Amino acid sequence: MTVPLRGVSTRDALVAEIRRHILGGDLKPGEPLTEVGLAAMFGVARPTVRSALQELLARNLAERSAGRSLRVPVFTADDVRDLFFVRTPLELEAVRRIVTERRPVVAAEAGLAAMEALAASASWGDRVDAHTRFHVALIGCAGSPRLDRLYPAMQEEMQLCLAQLSDSYPRAGDLAAEHRTLLDAVRSGDEERAVTAMREHLRHALDGLVG
Repeated sequence: MTVPLRGVSTRDALVAEIRRHILGGDLKPGEPLTEVGLAAMFGVARPTVRSALQELLARNLAERSAGRSLRVPVFTADDVRDLFFVRTPLELEAVRRIVTERRPVVAAEAGLAAMEALAASASWGDRVDAHTRFHVALIGCAGSPRLDRLYPAMQEEMQLCLAQLSDSYPRAGDLAAEHRTLLDAVRSGDEERAVTAMREHLRHALDGLVG
């Protein structure tokens, strides 16, 4: 018996749309995420908004304020440094394994090609998504199932940080160009060059966020 596939639910579509507005900078850090406001903004029922907000909360794309209402997460400098404290050793070790074990980077190359193919008019949110897909693919090239499970959850928070970095990449292709340099270093087969490129790539992002 053939089981028909179902389309995306209203709730899932709403999660994706709110996420796009957050990562694109339309919803700013600290901005309230209220049932009433989002229901009016997207023309959906409040129970749908309530369910979507719970999903965003679980994915660290929303947080509770002191008054217990939800808002777009606000990262302090210490929060950002802590994220990079966790992220940096994972990505450095992934790159080291890829190079020393001569693992293929086909998936990362495909992710970068998608980033490079974005139109000049693509939103910053679309570039953030492409950036995340590249890094998740690169991590996947290391061949660690446990790292594959851990890394994407952290990337949700990293995307929130990157959403605030648009000024660091003033031209449409700057983000892709930086990642082309990084992937070229990984593909070089030179461990020191690859690890240094990744370390500098992460340091550039951290400096853009906390100065």
